[in-house]
Amino acid sequence: MGKQMEKPALEYSIRLKATEPGKPQRKSWMAGENLPLGRGESLLAFRYGLILLWINAYICRELFTVPNPHMNSMHGFWMALARLGGADWLRVTWWPYWDCGMPSEFTYQPMIPALTALAANLRGVSYQIGFQSVSAFFYILLPVTLFLMAWLLTRAPGYAFFAGLAYSLLSLSQLLVPDGSFSLAAVGGSRHFFLQTAWDETPHLAGLAFLPLAILFLARALQTRRPRWSIAAAVAIAAASLATSFAPVVVAFGALCLLFVLRREEAARNVALVAAIGLIAWALAAPFYSPSVILAIRDAAANSYEGRWTVGSWTALTLLIFGWAILWHYLPRCTRRWQLQFFALFGYAMCAVPVLATWLNRQFLPQPNRYRNEMEFALSLLVVFASRAWFEKLPWSIRVSLVLVLVAFAGELVVSHRRFAKALLRPAEVTRTIEYRASQWVERNLPGVRVMMPGSIAQWANVYTNVPQFSGGSWSTADSQIQQRAVAAVYNGGGTAEQDTRAGLAWLKAFGAGALVVSGPQSEEFWKPFAHPAEFERVLPVLWREDDVTIYRIPQRTASLAHVVPEAAIVTGTPRNARDIGAMEAYDAALDDPDLPAARLEWEDRSRMRIATSAGPGQALSIQVSYHPGWRATVNGRASEIERDGLGLMWLRPECRGRCDVALEYDGGWEPRISRFLSFATLLALAAFAFWRFFRVPARR
Repeated sequence: MGKQMEKPALEYSIRLKATEPGKPQRKSWMAGENLPLGRGESLLAFRYGLILLWINAYICRELFTVPNPHMNSMHGFWMALARLGGADWLRVTWWPYWDCGMPSEFTYQPMIPALTALAANLRGVSYQIGFQSVSAFFYILLPVTLFLMAWLLTRAPGYAFFAGLAYSLLSLSQLLVPDGSFSLAAVGGSRHFFLQTAWDETPHLAGLAFLPLAILFLARALQTRRPRWSIAAAVAIAAASLATSFAPVVVAFGALCLLFVLRREEAARNVALVAAIGLIAWALAAPFYSPSVILAIRDAAANSYEGRWTVGSWTALTLLIFGWAILWHYLPRCTRRWQLQFFALFGYAMCAVPVLATWLNRQFLPQPNRYRNEMEFALSLLVVFASRAWFEKLPWSIRVSLVLVLVAFAGELVVSHRRFAKALLRPAEVTRTIEYRASQWVERNLPGVRVMMPGSIAQWANVYTNVPQFSGGSWSTADSQIQQRAVAAVYNGGGTAEQDTRAGLAWLKAFGAGALVVSGPQSEEFWKPFAHPAEFERVLPVLWREDDVTIYRIPQRTASLAHVVPEAAIVTGTPRNARDIGAMEAYDAALDDPDLPAARLEWEDRSRMRIATSAGPGQALSIQVSYHPGWRATVNGRASEIERDGLGLMWLRPECRGRCDVALEYDGGWEPRISRFLSFATLLALAAFAFWRFFRVPARR
């Protein structure tokens, strides 16, 4: 009996010695990390996970049942994608509803709208409740995945629980980069809940919910070199990326931190492994991260104030590197635990992005203040685990007392968060909103007319209607930057009110808008983007007005989006600025010429249209739909080349001398087809590999 007990004790002693500081090692020096999970530890961790799940579900429970639209948010954007998208995320289709049309993959990453549609259809509820259910799911999930990662990396379930609790109940970013003036009370505020429910961080925080899994699986892949962890990491990264375009950047930071602290003696192999995992993850998400989509995201960031790269961006980047070098040099003197080194490096990187933007007004990433979410995620881990060594030196009585104090404060915060959520999630009737009333009036009275809608009306209109919009899309993934500049020109196109009105109307007519919705300063529309809203009153007829929101009719010879014009009238050069409208006004005049043939455009489905007209020599067919190389055209059965004008719209030479029957079909071109094939092929290959590994017969020794 004694000899039987000696063997496991001896193995444990050897394991402890092998993991002492300074010894050659392949895994963490912490002995506990290399031991198998015991039943007691697993049950304890399971209880901790259930507590975190219950706390966050208790706080947000009304989201599953109480409709609570916040019109200041982009929630309507995701609901519209869910309602109109259907199963089209899986195939190449055109999206005709926003920004004069775009490929579907340029609307946004598909996870949130796809899950919203799934939740609404499975539960038989509205898209509002479907979206809120998805939002609540990720609100609950994120602290649990953070806990799971911290526990399995450190094998300290109690500390991991407090890290998850800290993220659930605290807003640690308010200590360094407060949203307003500094207030210690704001640290205990319901910032996460407010961002998801009253604003619009659900896709961002959904991507963040997959980050702990990606980090955990990456760490295991680097430690063990086992394919299953590499595959799991790639799937987690792809899932995060399909929720938000912030995810690839944050995962890259996390992977870089792991490379700096894990098995540094095998740096080259580690880099190759991480690169391979990243490549597999990209292949899985390729339809929504094709080269064209990535370039569109880059161009959109470059054309926004929060995303533009400047000489100060180099300063911000070098400051990040300088601080990183100092931290990396001195961290081993403070701790030999690679986990704590990782938490420190990751926390520093995630803090540096918003801190540099807030305090030094310098940025090297687009929308740097949005990284406060990642900052709070990282600080929750760093603060708890950095306090571990100090806490464990305290006498046990003081430790127990301190834990009781923390639990008491946590109880107060749970009650406070619950009261805030209950007050915020009061039932609201969407039919009373100006967004609903204006869009419903447009659909009833202006069927098929492209309409320019502002701000929150544009974001919510397609939740209730199929109105084609001149605006409405997300600027961060916009395919046509000239169309985005056109929208800005309508809002504020000149130095004076008269210049503003003239420029705005020139852009609107050139892009085929037949009506304009203007929100005044007293309207309920949230953003109120017009610089001179009253000036349109002088030049446009009023169709409808309620609560300081007015719908104007823009005079058109025809509401069709296809027009026969002299080829010389086509706008060939891209306007230099909002007031560079000379070529557009000549084009607009051609649209109103009664001597030119009319053209009737009908959509057969989302990706096909047919135009009936007639044309003669020297005449062109202008189509006020965004150009994309994936469109194909035939004129009277003969292939015709589609060209891009200076406004990013399509035109072609019909060359038919009389009646023209023009058919256009969007097949996406080679890029979306290849990216979808790559995605499905990668998924099938991973599934086949997993099947083979699971069912293969173990080799005989």
